Amino acid sequence: MATRKVFDDGSSVEWIDKETIKYTEGDYSLLIWVDFEPGFFSNGRTIKSASIETWDTMPRGESKLIDENKKQDIIDKIQRYYKSFGKRCRII
Repeated sequence: MATRKVFDDGSSVEWIDKETIKYTEGDYSLLIWVDFEPGFFSNGRTIKSASIETWDTMPRGESKLIDENKKQDIIDKIQRYYKSFGKRCRII
């Protein structure tokens, strides 16, 4: 199973480990905490939107803050990423 999904604009979401995914867009990247939905056989994931506030890496001199439009774009791509693997993703 592939663990990375590249979108038409060149950005990507990649599974890093059980609790982390990485969003990359050009020279910008962000590690995002992921939790499993409750339940022994749960196939869903939970992402805290508050974890999508600042870039972990970005070009020198650029703002670290992620604006609301970009945050929504990232959330949309995360949900599309999990949907492509048949998993639910809830944003809280």
